[in-house]
Amino acid sequence: MFVVEGIFKPTVTYDIEKVQEVIDLLLGALRMNGQILGREYPVVSVGEGYQTFLFVPEENSLVKCIANTYVLKWLDKMDELGVEYSWRVLGSELYSNHICKCVKPKSYILYTTYVSLESPIQCGDCFGSIPLYRLPVTKDGEYVDVLTWESDYKACDTLQMNCSTGERFGLAQLSKYDSSLTERGRDICNRITIATGIPTYYYLPKSSGKGLKAEQARKCPSCNGEWLLREPLHGLFDFRCKKCRLLSNVAWSVRPSPE
Repeated sequence: MFVVEGIFKPTVTYDIEKVQEVIDLLLGALRMNGQILGREYPVVSVGEGYQTFLFVPEENSLVKCIANTYVLKWLDKMDELGVEYSWRVLGSELYSNHICKCVKPKSYILYTTYVSLESPIQCGDCFGSIPLYRLPVTKDGEYVDVLTWESDYKACDTLQMNCSTGERFGLAQLSKYDSSLTERGRDICNRITIATGIPTYYYLPKSSGKGLKAEQARKCPSCNGEWLLREPLHGLFDFRCKKCRLLSNVAWSVRPSPE
């Protein structure tokens, strides 16, 4: 993940409200196309122009050839309004996950957390982040369904992490294979699998259990099949059902600490 400075400089007399609106719409379209990450991108007035700072997946995430119809529409509008725009990569964000470099991953994983800013699609081989724009669009020429699922998942993860208001609700949405959140996520995984030919797995986190042996004896909640792995995948996933494309972990409360 990289930090980018965006600069918008009107070259003619302009309608302030119109330019501000188009900047906002452009940034929103870039987000829905997976070209910028997160939901917060403050814009400040600097001299005769505007400035913003963005998180992007890769150094070249804002090149025009990646843009979809909606991004191109607002870039064209910038040109119509006489607004020059430029992007300057400031550097790599220190604490972000690495970007997948695999030529063709054997699988994908739909995975995020309440603190993650990266794309919610991870490589099943290297567990690196995969920018959404590398995948076929998932809804209405964008990735709106993936990003709204991600937002809801983070909200539920925040509830269970804060251990206060809505904790049980948040945990149930995250961990139950038939919750509305899980059903939406699995539908996204199915559509990505069909569009790419690459199996896309959904993760069901487990926080507490009755004991290690009981946890290891758990069956896939969807098909009741065996799914315990010999070794944890990426040090996180102890269970994998290839039939149902589900992943899970031995409950954190009983899971052995790594040596």
